Amino acid sequence: MNKYKYMNKKTIEEVGRRTSYYKSDETLKIKGHLKLTFRDSKTGKIKRVSEYDNLICTVGKTMIADNLTNASPDNVMRINYVALGTDATAPSAGDTTLGAEASGDRNTVASETNSNNVAYFTGFFNAPDYSGSFKEAGLFAEGTATEDTGILFSHVAIDETKAVTETLTIDWTVTVS
Repeated sequence: MNKYKYMNKKTIEEVGRRTSYYKSDETLKIKGHLKLTFRDSKTGKIKRVSEYDNLICTVGKTMIADNLTNASPDNVMRINYVALGTDATAPSAGDTTLGAEASGDRNTVASETNSNNVAYFTGFFNAPDYSGSFKEAGLFAEGTATEDTGILFSHVAIDETKAVTETLTIDWTVTVS
């Protein structure tokens, strides 16, 4: 039996329009992207550039939800450290630290800004202070200079070697769409 038996065609169309307002296909996505720029420390000339997409960790997503809903959030939702690590294990959404953060290979974010739903973070690693083979990188909120501190917001697998004669600039974008 037609549930619209007692409605005329115009009424049926109006009901359809009103119920469509209640449907939403909107989803919130967060995507990270990492760009590594290696330069000769003496000339400043770019030697190579590498780019990687990465994942946003569950603890990072939890941090966002907590800050949206809690009058006294557990943490400050500001990214403040970038770190490099040596573990080649594939990043997982459940990660809370890098697999093996390289001792001393963590720096404060040198600059941050946002525009049109994209957050931009830059980290800088001098020569000769930081060198070696790196297999992972992480972006942290509420971190300190001590390794494995803070909330691992974003984690990415990389395969890069930085020489003592190179500087490294890490440009990280986080797009909210």
